[in-house]
Amino acid sequence: MTIMKSIAAMTFAGALALSPAMADDYPSEPVRIIVPAGAGGGTDVLVRTLQPHLEKALGGSIVVVNVPGSGSVGGSRRVFEADADGYTVLANHVTLLTAMALNKAEFRHTDFEVAATGVEIPLVVVVPSSSPYKTLDELLEAARGSDPVIAGVNLGAVNHFSMLMIEAQGDGAEFRYVQTGGGAATTAALLGEQIDVGVLAGSEALPITKSGEVRVIAALGGDRIPYFPDIATATEQGYPMNMGVEYMWLMPGGTPADRVAAFQDALGVAIANEELSATLEERGMIPSFQAGAEALPEINELYGVIEGVAATLQ
Repeated sequence: MTIMKSIAAMTFAGALALSPAMADDYPSEPVRIIVPAGAGGGTDVLVRTLQPHLEKALGGSIVVVNVPGSGSVGGSRRVFEADADGYTVLANHVTLLTAMALNKAEFRHTDFEVAATGVEIPLVVVVPSSSPYKTLDELLEAARGSDPVIAGVNLGAVNHFSMLMIEAQGDGAEFRYVQTGGGAATTAALLGEQIDVGVLAGSEALPITKSGEVRVIAALGGDRIPYFPDIATATEQGYPMNMGVEYMWLMPGGTPADRVAAFQDALGVAIANEELSATLEERGMIPSFQAGAEALPEINELYGVIEGVAATLQ
């Protein structure tokens, strides 16, 4: 989602605050939001930060349920198999799409009802501060040479897919991929100069960029990142892509439309809350919102790109 769409969505959500479209008796019991990861991780922190604002907008209580394991597939399956009554919601992101593309899940995003997309964590390409690379051109030129350029990734995960998408546009460039893991492990490898490049969430890169320990050389979303305004996007540097961790809020397939709409509208109102928006921005997240009907084509498009990348790994 672009920043302009985010702004437009905030305006829309603000209008909803005046008269949210709630189903007649919904919710009459707590709504369970399934976090397909352990407590304390990025998704868990986001959902629990959002929880009181969403409860107020929805007019009911929210229960956060952590279901870790299987690269978010286990928790996603819990929602896929849940009763389609509006009381179970999945908070997931592009990790689900990569798992599906690698056939690690027996279901697809189209088997759910997409209530909305909302809140985005940008992705950035990061090198150690001692690195000679200041642009993607320089990085890819080196990756076409005889000396290996080592990219630290979590094999098959979002940071791996992001690097593969860059590599595919590098006119013969090839990275040497090593398994570092997720954001914390990749950060440690960058700080220890054990790898030449990695992809981090903007929120992870922000403090170590401010301290001068690493350098951000590209933003991978459609727009520049508000807290990295001087960092050109990959597209601006001639490598078109739009990759970020944008949260999808999914409900079981067949959930009544009025309940999907009620949750969607409440989510939009909650995200538009100025206090919440300020908190998210402080944590390196971008407040955004797009209703399910408008979000689904963009999810489909991204999934198509991810499927193409996955085909190169199989």
